[in-house]
Amino acid sequence: MQSEEIDILMKDKTDFHKRLKLIAALKERTDGQSIEALQYLLKHDGVYKVRLAAWKVLSEKGVQCAEPVARPAYAIFLEKSIRKLKRFGVWLVDITEGFR
Repeated sequence: MQSEEIDILMKDKTDFHKRLKLIAALKERTDGQSIEALQYLLKHDGVYKVRLAAWKVLSEKGVQCAEPVARPAYAIFLEKSIRKLKRFGVWLVDITEGFR
């Protein structure tokens, strides 16, 4: 597999199955470009399965990296913010009860 093919498949967001096949192909390679491609997929891919597969291959190759999170950080932040807004809404209703 040529480096141009790797770059195209790595950044192709149409079908994550293609990227999973790319990871399987990169698993057999030992060059630096394969590790860079796997690290790119681990950090930048939007599909959790792809990030997890890249992490597993990198771990097998001995590269230290953090395990991917199942949900993106922004989703966790939004969930926490929504909970806080709900609590604020309840508090606001409670203090306005006396004004009615």
